[in-house]
Amino acid sequence: MAKSCIGGFSLFNYVIDDQKGIEILRNNLCGETPIELFQEMKILQNLNQNATNKLISMVLSPHVADGEKLSKKQLQNLTKEFLKELEIDTNQSQFIAFMHTEKRHRHIHILLNRVDEKGKLLKDHHIGKKAQWAAHRVAEKNELVSAKQMRIDKIRASESFEFDSKNLRKEMFRKHLNVMVTKPNTMVKYLSEMLKKEIKFIPTINKHGDLQGFRVRDMESQTEMKASDVHRNMGLKKLLDSGLFFQDDNFNLSNPMHELNQKSIQNFKKELEMIALQNKILLESKTSETKIVDKIERKIIERSTFRR
Repeated sequence: MAKSCIGGFSLFNYVIDDQKGIEILRNNLCGETPIELFQEMKILQNLNQNATNKLISMVLSPHVADGEKLSKKQLQNLTKEFLKELEIDTNQSQFIAFMHTEKRHRHIHILLNRVDEKGKLLKDHHIGKKAQWAAHRVAEKNELVSAKQMRIDKIRASESFEFDSKNLRKEMFRKHLNVMVTKPNTMVKYLSEMLKKEIKFIPTINKHGDLQGFRVRDMESQTEMKASDVHRNMGLKKLLDSGLFFQDDNFNLSNPMHELNQKSIQNFKKELEMIALQNKILLESKTSETKIVDKIERKIIERSTFRR
Protein backbone atom coordinates (compact mmCIF):
# COMPACT_ATOMS: atom_id res chain seq x y z
CA MET A 1 0.00 0.00 0.00
CA ALA A 2 1.19 3.51 -0.73
CA LYS A 3 -0.47 6.93 -0.70
CA SER A 4 0.37 10.59 -0.30
CA CYS A 5 -0.89 12.28 2.84
CA ILE A 6 -0.45 15.33 5.05
CA GLY A 7 1.52 13.24 7.52
CA GLY A 8 0.60 14.63 10.90
CA PHE A 9 2.15 13.75 14.23
CA SER A 10 -0.56 11.11 14.98
CA LEU A 11 0.70 9.02 12.04
CA PHE A 12 4.28 9.12 13.31
CA ASN A 13 3.07 8.29 16.79
CA TYR A 14 1.16 5.26 15.48
CA VAL A 15 3.96 3.90 13.26
CA ILE A 16 6.96 4.49 15.50
CA ASP A 17 6.08 2.60 18.64
CA ASP A 18 8.58 0.33 20.41
CA GLN A 19 5.72 -1.69 21.90
CA LYS A 20 4.52 -2.59 18.40
CA GLY A 21 7.81 -3.52 16.79
CA ILE A 22 11.30 -2.43 15.77
CA GLU A 23 12.95 0.01 13.40
CA ILE A 24 14.71 -1.72 10.53
CA LEU A 25 15.88 1.09 8.26
CA ARG A 26 16.23 4.88 8.03
CA ASN A 27 18.00 7.53 5.97
CA ASN A 28 18.85 11.22 6.60
CA LEU A 29 17.15 11.16 9.99
CA CYS A 30 18.65 11.33 13.48
CA GLY A 31 15.61 11.79 15.71
CA GLU A 32 14.63 9.08 18.17
CA THR A 33 11.06 9.78 19.25
CA PRO A 34 8.01 10.18 16.98
CA ILE A 35 7.85 13.94 17.67
CA GLU A 36 11.56 14.39 16.89
CA LEU A 37 11.25 12.52 13.59
CA PHE A 38 8.10 14.42 12.68
CA GLN A 39 9.75 17.80 13.35
CA GLU A 40 12.89 16.76 11.46
CA MET A 41 10.89 15.97 8.32
CA LYS A 42 8.98 19.22 8.78
CA ILE A 43 12.18 21.18 8.20
CA LEU A 44 12.38 20.01 4.59
CA GLN A 45 8.62 20.09 4.07
CA ASN A 46 8.54 23.77 4.98
CA LEU A 47 10.74 24.43 1.94
CA ASN A 48 7.67 23.76 -0.22
CA GLN A 49 4.67 25.91 0.62
CA ASN A 50 2.55 24.88 -2.39
CA ALA A 51 1.92 21.19 -1.75
CA THR A 52 -0.52 19.80 0.80
CA ASN A 53 0.41 16.11 0.85
CA LYS A 54 4.11 16.18 1.66
CA LEU A 55 4.52 12.64 2.98
CA ILE A 56 4.18 9.21 1.35
CA SER A 57 2.97 6.50 3.72
CA MET A 58 3.68 2.95 2.57
CA VAL A 59 3.13 -0.53 3.98
CA LEU A 60 5.21 -3.46 2.77
CA SER A 61 3.48 -6.64 3.92
CA PRO A 62 5.15 -10.00 3.24
CA HIS A 63 3.05 -13.15 3.35
CA VAL A 64 2.62 -14.47 6.90
CA ALA A 65 4.86 -17.48 6.26
CA ASP A 66 7.57 -15.36 4.59
CA GLY A 67 7.45 -12.72 7.31
CA GLU A 68 8.11 -15.30 10.02
CA LYS A 69 11.22 -16.72 8.37
CA LEU A 70 12.87 -13.55 7.01
CA SER A 71 15.69 -12.06 9.09
CA LYS A 72 16.04 -8.38 9.90
CA LYS A 73 18.83 -8.06 7.33
CA GLN A 74 16.68 -9.67 4.65
CA LEU A 75 13.80 -7.34 5.49
CA GLN A 76 16.14 -4.37 5.21
CA ASN A 77 17.22 -5.50 1.76
CA LEU A 78 13.63 -6.08 0.68
CA THR A 79 12.70 -2.57 1.81
CA LYS A 80 15.57 -1.06 -0.17
CA GLU A 81 14.67 -3.08 -3.27
CA PHE A 82 11.06 -2.01 -2.94
CA LEU A 83 11.97 1.68 -2.76
CA LYS A 84 14.37 1.36 -5.69
CA GLU A 85 11.60 -0.26 -7.77
CA LEU A 86 9.64 2.95 -7.09
CA GLU A 87 12.66 4.94 -8.39
CA ILE A 88 13.37 6.37 -4.95
CA ASP A 89 16.99 7.16 -4.13
CA THR A 90 17.58 5.35 -0.83
CA ASN A 91 20.82 7.33 -0.29
CA GLN A 92 19.32 10.81 -0.69
CA SER A 93 15.67 10.54 0.34
CA GLN A 94 14.52 11.05 3.90
CA PHE A 95 12.57 8.09 5.27
CA ILE A 96 12.15 5.63 8.12
CA ALA A 97 10.98 2.00 7.97
CA PHE A 98 9.46 0.51 11.10
CA MET A 99 8.28 -3.11 11.30
CA HIS A 100 5.22 -3.97 13.38
CA THR A 101 5.57 -7.37 15.01
CA GLU A 102 2.74 -7.31 17.55
CA LYS A 103 0.63 -9.49 15.24
CA ARG A 104 1.55 -12.71 13.48
CA HIS A 105 1.28 -10.96 10.11
CA ARG A 106 4.37 -8.78 10.22
CA HIS A 107 4.40 -5.65 8.08
CA ILE A 108 6.72 -2.73 7.46
CA HIS A 109 5.52 0.88 7.65
CA ILE A 110 7.56 3.33 5.60
CA LEU A 111 7.25 7.08 6.09
CA LEU A 112 8.92 8.88 3.18
CA ASN A 113 9.37 12.64 2.92
CA ARG A 114 8.17 13.82 -0.51
CA VAL A 115 10.16 17.06 -0.25
CA ASP A 116 13.87 16.97 -0.98
CA GLU A 117 16.60 19.38 0.14
CA LYS A 118 15.78 21.70 -2.78
CA GLY A 119 12.11 21.84 -1.93
CA LYS A 120 11.09 19.70 -4.90
CA LEU A 121 8.41 17.01 -4.61
CA LEU A 122 8.78 13.34 -5.42
CA LYS A 123 6.17 12.27 -7.93
CA ASP A 124 3.21 10.41 -6.46
CA HIS A 125 1.18 9.84 -9.62
CA HIS A 126 -0.53 6.40 -9.35
CA ILE A 127 1.73 5.65 -6.39
CA GLY A 128 -0.68 2.98 -5.09
CA LYS A 129 -0.62 0.91 -8.28
CA LYS A 130 3.10 1.42 -8.73
CA ALA A 131 3.71 0.16 -5.19
CA GLN A 132 1.68 -3.01 -5.88
CA TRP A 133 3.73 -3.86 -8.94
CA ALA A 134 6.98 -2.90 -7.22
CA ALA A 135 6.19 -5.32 -4.37
CA HIS A 136 5.26 -7.99 -6.92
CA ARG A 137 8.60 -7.67 -8.73
CA VAL A 138 10.54 -7.78 -5.46
CA ALA A 139 8.63 -10.88 -4.34
CA GLU A 140 9.27 -12.65 -7.65
CA LYS A 141 12.96 -11.77 -7.56
CA ASN A 142 13.34 -13.15 -4.04
CA GLU A 143 11.05 -16.16 -4.62
CA LEU A 144 8.47 -14.91 -2.10
CA VAL A 145 4.70 -15.06 -2.17
CA SER A 146 3.26 -12.15 -4.14
CA ALA A 147 -0.14 -10.69 -3.26
CA LYS A 148 -0.46 -9.46 -6.83
CA GLN A 149 0.22 -12.96 -8.19
CA MET A 150 -2.27 -14.42 -5.73
CA ARG A 151 -4.93 -12.03 -7.03
CA ILE A 152 -4.01 -12.84 -10.63
CA ASP A 153 -4.24 -16.58 -9.92
CA LYS A 154 -7.57 -16.08 -8.16
CA ILE A 155 -8.97 -14.17 -11.14
CA ARG A 156 -7.74 -16.84 -13.55
CA ALA A 157 -9.25 -19.58 -11.40
CA SER A 158 -12.53 -17.67 -11.27
CA GLU A 159 -12.52 -17.20 -15.05
CA SER A 160 -11.75 -20.89 -15.52
CA PHE A 161 -14.60 -21.83 -13.17
CA GLU A 162 -16.98 -19.52 -15.03
CA PHE A 163 -15.90 -21.05 -18.33
CA ASP A 164 -16.43 -24.59 -17.01
CA SER A 165 -19.74 -23.61 -15.46
CA LYS A 166 -20.90 -22.06 -18.71
CA ASN A 167 -19.98 -25.21 -20.65
CA LEU A 168 -21.74 -27.37 -18.07
CA ARG A 169 -24.93 -25.31 -18.33
CA LYS A 170 -24.80 -25.61 -22.11
CA GLU A 171 -24.41 -29.39 -21.85
CA MET A 172 -27.31 -29.65 -19.38
CA PHE A 173 -29.55 -27.59 -21.64
CA ARG A 174 -28.54 -29.68 -24.65
CA LYS A 175 -29.69 -32.79 -22.77
CA HIS A 176 -32.92 -31.00 -21.89
CA LEU A 177 -33.57 -30.24 -25.57
CA ASN A 178 -32.82 -33.84 -26.53
CA VAL A 179 -35.37 -35.08 -23.99
CA MET A 180 -37.98 -32.54 -25.08
CA VAL A 181 -37.63 -33.74 -28.68
CA THR A 182 -38.97 -37.12 -27.52
CA LYS A 183 -42.14 -35.29 -26.38
CA PRO A 184 -42.52 -36.65 -22.83
CA ASN A 185 -46.16 -36.32 -21.74
CA THR A 186 -45.70 -36.03 -18.00
CA MET A 187 -43.32 -34.32 -15.65
CA VAL A 188 -42.30 -37.65 -14.18
CA LYS A 189 -41.45 -38.98 -17.65
CA TYR A 190 -39.35 -35.88 -18.34
CA LEU A 191 -37.48 -36.19 -15.04
CA SER A 192 -36.92 -39.89 -15.65
CA GLU A 193 -35.37 -39.26 -19.05
CA MET A 194 -33.17 -36.50 -17.66
CA LEU A 195 -31.97 -38.81 -14.88
CA LYS A 196 -30.95 -41.35 -17.52
CA LYS A 197 -28.76 -38.59 -18.93
CA GLU A 198 -27.13 -38.11 -15.50
CA ILE A 199 -29.11 -34.96 -14.69
CA LYS A 200 -31.01 -35.23 -11.41
CA PHE A 201 -33.84 -32.84 -10.53
CA ILE A 202 -34.21 -32.04 -6.82
CA PRO A 203 -37.53 -30.49 -5.67
CA THR A 204 -37.24 -27.21 -3.77
CA ILE A 205 -39.89 -27.14 -1.04
CA ASN A 206 -40.61 -23.93 0.86
CA LYS A 207 -41.44 -23.66 4.57
CA HIS A 208 -45.14 -24.06 3.80
CA GLY A 209 -44.52 -27.41 2.14
CA ASP A 210 -45.11 -26.08 -1.37
CA LEU A 211 -43.07 -26.96 -4.44
CA GLN A 212 -41.31 -23.79 -5.53
CA GLY A 213 -39.10 -25.19 -8.24
CA PHE A 214 -36.16 -27.46 -8.92
CA ARG A 215 -32.44 -27.63 -8.42
CA VAL A 216 -30.50 -29.75 -10.87
CA ARG A 217 -27.39 -31.80 -10.20
CA ASP A 218 -24.95 -33.05 -12.78
CA MET A 219 -24.25 -36.56 -11.49
CA GLU A 220 -20.79 -36.77 -13.06
CA SER A 221 -19.35 -33.56 -11.59
CA GLN A 222 -21.81 -33.34 -8.66
CA THR A 223 -22.32 -29.68 -9.57
CA GLU A 224 -25.67 -28.35 -8.40
CA MET A 225 -27.58 -25.19 -9.31
CA LYS A 226 -31.07 -23.83 -9.80
CA ALA A 227 -32.78 -25.27 -12.87
CA SER A 228 -33.66 -21.78 -14.09
CA ASP A 229 -29.97 -20.80 -13.80
CA VAL A 230 -29.10 -23.52 -16.30
CA HIS A 231 -31.70 -22.08 -18.68
CA ARG A 232 -34.96 -20.29 -18.07
CA ASN A 233 -36.80 -22.97 -20.07
CA MET A 234 -35.79 -25.55 -17.45
CA GLY A 235 -37.54 -23.75 -14.59
CA LEU A 236 -40.72 -25.29 -13.15
CA LYS A 237 -43.09 -22.71 -14.66
CA LYS A 238 -41.58 -23.02 -18.15
CA LEU A 239 -41.70 -26.82 -17.97
CA LEU A 240 -45.39 -26.69 -17.07
CA ASP A 241 -46.05 -24.09 -19.76
CA SER A 242 -44.42 -26.40 -22.31
CA GLY A 243 -47.20 -28.95 -21.74
CA LEU A 244 -45.67 -31.22 -19.11
CA PHE A 245 -48.06 -32.07 -16.30
CA PHE A 246 -48.26 -34.04 -13.07
CA GLN A 247 -50.46 -37.12 -13.29
CA ASP A 248 -51.48 -36.89 -9.64
CA ASP A 249 -54.92 -35.25 -9.37
CA ASN A 250 -53.89 -33.71 -6.07
CA PHE A 251 -51.55 -31.26 -7.82
CA ASN A 252 -53.09 -27.81 -7.90
CA LEU A 253 -51.86 -25.98 -11.00
CA SER A 254 -54.38 -23.17 -10.89
CA ASN A 255 -52.06 -21.16 -8.65
CA PRO A 256 -49.57 -19.03 -10.65
CA MET A 257 -46.72 -20.41 -8.51
CA HIS A 258 -47.97 -23.99 -9.04
CA GLU A 259 -47.97 -24.66 -5.30
CA LEU A 260 -48.64 -28.24 -4.25
CA ASN A 261 -50.25 -29.61 -1.12
CA GLN A 262 -48.54 -31.94 1.34
CA LYS A 263 -50.14 -35.10 -0.07
CA SER A 264 -49.03 -34.12 -3.56
CA ILE A 265 -45.49 -33.50 -2.39
CA GLN A 266 -45.29 -36.95 -0.81
CA ASN A 267 -46.66 -38.59 -3.93
CA PHE A 268 -44.25 -36.64 -6.09
CA LYS A 269 -41.32 -37.71 -3.94
CA LYS A 270 -42.44 -41.32 -4.32
CA GLU A 271 -42.52 -40.81 -8.09
CA LEU A 272 -38.94 -39.53 -7.97
CA GLU A 273 -37.89 -42.52 -5.87
CA MET A 274 -39.46 -44.79 -8.47
CA ILE A 275 -37.51 -43.01 -11.21
CA ALA A 276 -34.27 -43.66 -9.34
CA LEU A 277 -35.25 -47.29 -8.82
CA GLN A 278 -36.05 -47.75 -12.48
CA ASN A 279 -32.71 -46.30 -13.54
CA LYS A 280 -30.85 -48.41 -11.01
CA ILE A 281 -32.46 -51.52 -12.43
CA LEU A 282 -31.62 -50.43 -15.97
CA LEU A 283 -28.00 -49.79 -15.08
CA GLU A 284 -27.26 -52.76 -12.85
CA SER A 285 -29.29 -55.54 -14.34
CA LYS A 286 -27.54 -57.89 -16.73
CA THR A 287 -30.72 -59.66 -17.80
CA SER A 288 -32.50 -59.22 -21.11
CA GLU A 289 -34.47 -56.13 -21.99
CA THR A 290 -37.74 -58.05 -21.53
CA LYS A 291 -36.84 -59.09 -17.97
CA ILE A 292 -35.83 -55.51 -17.13
CA VAL A 293 -39.23 -54.22 -18.23
CA ASP A 294 -40.94 -56.97 -16.21
CA LYS A 295 -39.05 -55.89 -13.08
CA ILE A 296 -40.08 -52.27 -13.51
CA GLU A 297 -43.70 -53.21 -14.09
CA ARG A 298 -43.76 -55.40 -10.99
CA LYS A 299 -42.36 -52.55 -8.88
CA ILE A 300 -45.00 -50.17 -10.24
CA ILE A 301 -47.77 -52.71 -9.51
CA GLU A 302 -46.47 -53.20 -5.97
CA ARG A 303 -46.40 -49.45 -5.46
CA SER A 304 -49.97 -49.06 -6.76
CA THR A 305 -51.15 -51.85 -4.46
CA PHE A 306 -49.45 -50.11 -1.52
CA ARG A 307 -51.32 -46.89 -2.31
CA ARG A 308 -54.68 -48.64 -2.30
